[in-house]
Amino acid sequence: MRRLGVVKARVVLSGFKGSRECTALVETGAAMTVVDREVAEEVGVLRTGRRRALISAGGHKLEGEGVAFRELSVEGEVLDYEKALEVELSGEVKEVLRGLGVDEHVIVGLATVELAGFIPDTAAGKLRKVEAFLL
Repeated sequence: MRRLGVVKARVVLSGFKGSRECTALVETGAAMTVVDREVAEEVGVLRTGRRRALISAGGHKLEGEGVAFRELSVEGEVLDYEKALEVELSGEVKEVLRGLGVDEHVIVGLATVELAGFIPDTAAGKLRKVEAFLL
């Protein structure tokens, strides 16, 4: 049974040591993509040295370091040197992600989704391709 409002996407996180393909939660309330430290180290990200803090839509405070993937692919659309926030996700957050049927190490933010040319379709639970955003 699909939960209303939950959007999932196929992503490939490619670093300088390897890559990881998974189904990730698209968090419409998150400005940027969040990756657990374990996966960031596994694939080999580029570190920025900048510390950041975010508050998720669910009220969780996430603190970590800004990183960049060599490539981040969302539903087949490749973004070069896409930025993310590397954090140590809590057991509670990982449990919620597992319960949603998504990878427990990655949460895709809205900025990443939009850069890849998609918008979240919360009724269908997936991303919808759009032509372009004009600001």
